[in-house]
Amino acid sequence: VNAYCTECHSDRKSKGGLNYQSALKDPGSSASRKRWKQALANVKAHDMPPKEADRQPTDDERQQFLDWIGKLKFLSAKDPGLFVIRRLTKAEYGNTLHDLFGVDPSIARDLPDEVSGAGYLNTLSPLQSEQYLAIATQVLDKALPPGGTPSAEWLQPWFTAPPADGTDPRSAAATAARSLARKAFRRPPSDAEIQTLLAVFDLGLANNLSYQDALRLMLKAILVSPSFLFITPASAAPQGQSIIPLDDHQLASRLSYLLWATMPDAELSALADSGQLHQPDTLTAQTRRLLADPRSRALFDGFGTQWLGLGDLKSKTFDPARFPQMSADLRDAMIDEARLFFDSIVRENLSVIRFIDSDFTFLNAPLAALYGMEASVTGPEMRRVSLTDPNRGGILGMPAVLAATSFPNRTSPVRRGVFVLEQVLGEHVPPAPPNVPALDK
Repeated sequence: VNAYCTECHSDRKSKGGLNYQSALKDPGSSASRKRWKQALANVKAHDMPPKEADRQPTDDERQQFLDWIGKLKFLSAKDPGLFVIRRLTKAEYGNTLHDLFGVDPSIARDLPDEVSGAGYLNTLSPLQSEQYLAIATQVLDKALPPGGTPSAEWLQPWFTAPPADGTDPRSAAATAARSLARKAFRRPPSDAEIQTLLAVFDLGLANNLSYQDALRLMLKAILVSPSFLFITPASAAPQGQSIIPLDDHQLASRLSYLLWATMPDAELSALADSGQLHQPDTLTAQTRRLLADPRSRALFDGFGTQWLGLGDLKSKTFDPARFPQMSADLRDAMIDEARLFFDSIVRENLSVIRFIDSDFTFLNAPLAALYGMEASVTGPEMRRVSLTDPNRGGILGMPAVLAATSFPNRTSPVRRGVFVLEQVLGEHVPPAPPNVPALDK
């Protein structure tokens, strides 16, 4: 850097606004990162040093420089990213109620669609709060029929009979609260949470409810608690520490909701309770176990569709005069292609580069017509096919992505450019400066 760069990029003379003399003083800082990224691009393209410079580095020197920049991340302070306590999505919420109580996941179908925030689906409106209360009532009506046996086995010890004579009802309720909350919260409840639930139980008794009905009221409070509706940590972070590892129960929930879109199963929960889940070999084995399960389709349905922006494709409007082939069957095939392609890369453990550069995809007859392959692909079934056109492999040439980044009547280079920058390269596109006219409407 001193030999080839600082003559033009230093405190005294800083061409292009790039000061590498100061960047060398703290090469791993976040302030220096942008300069090194620009340097990497310029040196790799042989744009720097400029051709008229007195000295030029050898190819080996250029490669050494590029390799060195790639290792600068090890000098940077650890930054795991923003910690976001996120709400269960509508699908996750319905699946969790199904796993807990055996109810149909469609019980959550009337909840409003989510709005993305901080990379997650994380909003909670007053309307949703009222709907959660109504859904909790419906669930408990099905799970705890009057005079009948609870529908879920984990409820039976607490709702089949009142406490034995001589047993303190509040003490029995506290034991029940700890067990019920552990199951629903996906982690051990805190003492403060137990006291809050007991206050609900006391409220029920004060209003002349029976022990069982007061316990039911407490269970309803569990189902509308933030600790159930959100994925929350088991304990508060120690004061003065800005970075702490995830606890095992957070790991269990994050893994299960990412790969299955539902709560951790018994095996995952037991490993979290024993404190073994964070061990690398155990975590790897559990990840593979969950991926091998058919429920891992949720990885695409939850993460994949949000990443690729395909959530609204089925309902998106297209000009029928310009795109008469855009039928419901074709839209379904487009999404199926993306899902099967995504799933194959995950299950075959292929390089992430294959998302961009790939020589295969999944087609049926309606979709094959868009690829010009209708002669070789017939019928409605999706099947894996090889591609010879290098421009069609990967997500950037995939009809679903092209349609999602288009306007109803034409393509949009701006939208597609933003998609590549943000969804593929991870770069944030800032808003346009004031008074700049929009060029793409």
